[in-house]
Amino acid sequence: MIYGIIDLGSNTIRLSIFKYNDGKIKLLSNKKEIVGLALCVENGRLTEKGIEKTCEILNKYRESLENAQVKVYSVFATASLRNIKNKDEALQEIKAKTGMEPEILFGEEEARLGFLAVKSEYDVENGIVIDIGGGSTEIVVFEEGEIRELTSIPIGALNLQDGNIPGLVAKEKDIKRMRRIVSKALDKLDWENKEYSQMYAVGGTARATLKVAKELFGVPVESKSFSRVELKGIIRKMKSEVHEEYKSVYKIIPERIFSFAGGISILSEIVKKFNCTQINISKAGIREGYFIDRIVNYLKENQKIKEAEEKVKEEILEKDEAGEKIGE
Repeated sequence: MIYGIIDLGSNTIRLSIFKYNDGKIKLLSNKKEIVGLALCVENGRLTEKGIEKTCEILNKYRESLENAQVKVYSVFATASLRNIKNKDEALQEIKAKTGMEPEILFGEEEARLGFLAVKSEYDVENGIVIDIGGGSTEIVVFEEGEIRELTSIPIGALNLQDGNIPGLVAKEKDIKRMRRIVSKALDKLDWENKEYSQMYAVGGTARATLKVAKELFGVPVESKSFSRVELKGIIRKMKSEVHEEYKSVYKIIPERIFSFAGGISILSEIVKKFNCTQINISKAGIREGYFIDRIVNYLKENQKIKEAEEKVKEEILEKDEAGEKIGE
C-alpha cells in the first residue's frame, strides 16, 4: 500500500510518501517547503498572504501525488492552524482553493504521535521525547516504554525567536530572555520532579543541532546523538560577541537563521529541567507517527479481525463435519 501524508506546520510544509508491505514501512519520498506560517500571524489571525502561501504549496503537493499515482493521502495541521483565531475561515478557504480538508491535531495528540515515531526507531525504556516545531513544542515523559505525562506548549522555535530578537542574529541577552520564557512555561507543568538521562528529539531544530555538533565538536559522522556538553558548547558560540564564533554556527545551517536561536533555547531549557545528558535524534517524526497510528494500526486491526473470522469459520466447519460423522 502506498500512502501520502502532508504535514502543514508552522515553519515548514512537508509531503511524505510511504509504502507499507509485509509489516514494513518504507519512506519513498520526502519534500519540504519552508513557508514560515508562524510569521504570517497578526493579532492572532493567519493573514491572507499566509493562507495563499499554504494553498500554493498544497496544490503543488497535490500535483506531486497525482504524478506519483498516489490516490490515498491525508493532510494534517499542527500549531500552524491550531493556535489561530480565524481557524474556521482559513480551513474553508483552503478547502475551496485546494479541495483539501486538513485535520487539525490537538497538542497532546501531536505529542503522542511523536512518541509513536520514536518508538518505531528506538527501543525505549525511560526518558523524554520532545518535538520542537515552529509554533509549539511537544513533550512526552515515558517510563517502561509507556507514556506517563505529555503536553504541548505554544512556544516554538519560529514564534519565540520572532518575538524576542530585534535583529537578524541573537545576542547573549536575547538568548537569556528566550530561555527565561521557556523556563517559566516549564515551571507551570504539574509533573513529578524527576530526572531522565535520555532525551529523544524529533524535528528540524534537533537535526540541525546534531549537524552543528558534528561540524564543530567532533561528534562522529555516523552518530545519531550528541551530549549536553556539546549543546552547551553550541550555545556558548552563539552567545559570543566574536563574529567568527557565532558565524561558524550559522554557516552550517543558514536556512535556520530565523529559528535556530529560538529552537536551541527551548532545547537547552528542557534538557536542564529534566537533567538529560544525552540527546538522541529521531529520523522518524510526526508523519511517521501519524502513518503508524492511522494506517498501519488500522490495517493490523483489520487483519486480526479477518483472522478471527476465519478461525470461527474453521471451527464451525469442524463442528459440522463432526456432526455429519456422528449422524452417519
